[in-house]
Amino acid sequence: MDNKKKSLDTAAHDIFSKKGYKNTNISEITQQAGMAVGSFYKYYQSKEDIFLAIYIQENESVRNQLIEAVDWQEEPVKVIDKIFDYSLEKVLNNRILAEWNKPEVSNLLHRYYASDKGKSDYTFHHFLIRTFQERLIQNDYDKDTIDKVIKVYDFIYYIDCHITSEDFEGYMEALRTFVKYFLKGVFL
Repeated sequence: MDNKKKSLDTAAHDIFSKKGYKNTNISEITQQAGMAVGSFYKYYQSKEDIFLAIYIQENESVRNQLIEAVDWQEEPVKVIDKIFDYSLEKVLNNRILAEWNKPEVSNLLHRYYASDKGKSDYTFHHFLIRTFQERLIQNDYDKDTIDKVIKVYDFIYYIDCHITSEDFEGYMEALRTFVKYFLKGVFL
């Protein structure tokens, strides 16, 4: 990675972490990176573009930590509780990742993760699909049933990419309940 771009990304991460998306401007980022505002546009077209890049990096990092923190062989409902607890603790308390639910930038984030590129680049998404498939195979489910369960997972992913806590009061708890009882039906 180009050293100037790396400085820009580091500065953006630092400022977005402290101030959030709305309260950050390009001139602050470039000033902290030690470059002119015009240089910013060699790397990014807008504040939205750099924020998306920083968000993706931060999300990958936190989700990889989640993968390491969870015992994926535990009973599926306990795993889901751990995923949601971790998300509530680590994601919603992270100024960058908490933007997922804020109207100023949530549409950008949701569009990205709903896109083919967003889905194909999202390692946590692929990890969950692989993990679900392996668990279903271990439980002797046939291919047709596995495909149906994965389709429900795709539906949950779709919901998460199109609805925020701003759109639906109690969203996170409703989603947790939906996923938990779905998995209870599949695995118990």
